[in-house]
Amino acid sequence: MKGFTDWYIRLGMFGFNLFLLNMLWVVFSFLGLFVLGVFPATVALFAVTRKLVMEPEEVPILKLFWNTFKVEFFKANFLGYVISIVGVILYINLRVLQQLDSSLLHHSLMIVTFVITLVYLLTIIYIFPVFVHFELRMVQYLKYSLFLAIGKPIQTIIMIIGLGIVLFLFLYIPGLIPVFGVSLLSLLIMKIASLSFPKKDMISP
Repeated sequence: MKGFTDWYIRLGMFGFNLFLLNMLWVVFSFLGLFVLGVFPATVALFAVTRKLVMEPEEVPILKLFWNTFKVEFFKANFLGYVISIVGVILYINLRVLQQLDSSLLHHSLMIVTFVITLVYLLTIIYIFPVFVHFELRMVQYLKYSLFLAIGKPIQTIIMIIGLGIVLFLFLYIPGLIPVFGVSLLSLLIMKIASLSFPKKDMISP
């Protein structure tokens, strides 16, 4: 009976931590008027979920979230807007290509653009786990994320399937989104991405 009670308490604390993280992400995103807050809040979210995944001791969630938000504010915004600009460019390219007449060149450009977009999306999945796990130069974050996305296909496939399941769950039960939305996605991504990280390179933010 005691074992069941301990398990129930741990499950309750786990759910509360996810809810707290979700609320912190929302609050801190709006503290930066979303435009300047969403990327450092996302980095802070992943920094906390990294601790939850990799280190079993109790995690000071609010303190770690706030400290990471402050320390990584400018760096996170720079990285966030770099990847956002790349995403916008790819989207515009796709829209323009859709308006062109069908031809061999058109089909070739569409295939190339789709492949680049797919690689881009896979890289984005890993970018925040890599950012909070390693101390690298800005370009290296992108390179290493790309390396993990392509070089660890099993983990990448598992991550895509896991994300698909969670997103389907959110569509089926929309009430979960304001409770566990980004925090559950972050936990899933961080957990699977951590399996690809070399243990000897693990650092503490």
